[in-house]
Amino acid sequence: MNTLFDYYVMLNYMVYKFYLRREKKEIDAKLASVLLSSLYLSLPFSIIHGFLCKFSHDFLLASRQCNRLIYIIPLLSVGLINYFILYNKNKYKDEFQKLDKIRDTEEFAKRKRKTKIFIISLVVIQLVALIR
Repeated sequence: MNTLFDYYVMLNYMVYKFYLRREKKEIDAKLASVLLSSLYLSLPFSIIHGFLCKFSHDFLLASRQCNRLIYIIPLLSVGLINYFILYNKNKYKDEFQKLDKIRDTEEFAKRKRKTKIFIISLVVIQLVALIR
């Protein structure tokens, strides 16, 4: 049961639960989860863009023509897809309740660990790209 959708739901679940503990308001946690998990899911696009700019001078010149749109369009599209797949009509509550039921299992722990590795690796790669 370790499909890509399961990890996608786990990413949203971890962000949602983190902000629910901190904010104590469901609407704030929902909004933060939509925005932050959309950012995490769109970061690979900016990483790919950075590598293409580094190795292709023509791609760098073309991307300078639409500088801000390179980062805004993937973020907005992933955000809309994220909202319509999981958060539209409160579908996230059902998915998160399923995860709450299996919270004490080994499968949940493995999935949570892999999701944390995904988040940390994205942040580290972005930091390395910013430093260079």
